[in-house]
Amino acid sequence: MYEVTGHTAFMTAKRPRRTAERILDVTLAMFNRFGEPNVSTSQLCGELGISPGNLFYHHSTRDALVAGLFTRYQGALDQALVVPMPITTTGMPPAEADVEATEPPWWQGKTSEPLTNLIHLAEAIAHVAWTYRFLFRDLSDLVSRHRVLEEGLPPLLRRQAQALMQALHPLPWQAPAPDEAALANWVGHVLAALTGSTGLDGALDPRELLRQSGPHAVDVALGRALGLMRPALAGPDRVLMDTHLGPGDPFGMDPWWLAARGG
Repeated sequence: MYEVTGHTAFMTAKRPRRTAERILDVTLAMFNRFGEPNVSTSQLCGELGISPGNLFYHHSTRDALVAGLFTRYQGALDQALVVPMPITTTGMPPAEADVEATEPPWWQGKTSEPLTNLIHLAEAIAHVAWTYRFLFRDLSDLVSRHRVLEEGLPPLLRRQAQALMQALHPLPWQAPAPDEAALANWVGHVLAALTGSTGLDGALDPRELLRQSGPHAVDVALGRALGLMRPALAGPDRVLMDTHLGPGDPFGMDPWWLAARGG
């Protein structure tokens, strides 16, 4: 593609950038579905319809693909932690941007302001984790093989934990309210539910044949996280969560079908 200015014709730089971004889009979709170790560069080239030379022209190594996706993850998480907002399909690769929920969330307009703030934050964290869920599919193995993750992921996890800790403090707790040590212990479990639960569901459904939409998966992760603190809450927030967070579908509040099988 050429543009002409005066008497000078020059090739624009837009096409290589579009190709590089498209490669990352397709790589993310395939890594998410099959797991990073199970996707070869030959499979990526076949899905993209390009040659290996073209792939490596834009991303010189397989590590560069992972690094490119991790940079995207960092950017999405930075935005989520600064201004947590209700989830949308914006920023999802095309395969993830499926139908959003048509009904308002179960908590909208019904929870206290502190719990609403926590839900927005937790929902944003879970949304980013779902969009880049290949990172959490086999986290220890992935981190051990990619230096960029080994160095970059721990600070991001700590930032998420700190933001959640701040959001937990003002919740309406039953007396006596949990102390700092109890909240610090909760934070790790809440963060694991928001991010690591994608790996749990992956064990139940490794080819993603049963899982539904991104918004559904985020709602499931959110329910698991909120369920951890439900017994300690007080007032209308506790009543609302008791009503909503009961046994659900196989990938909901009861992922191992315990209720259906009698425990």
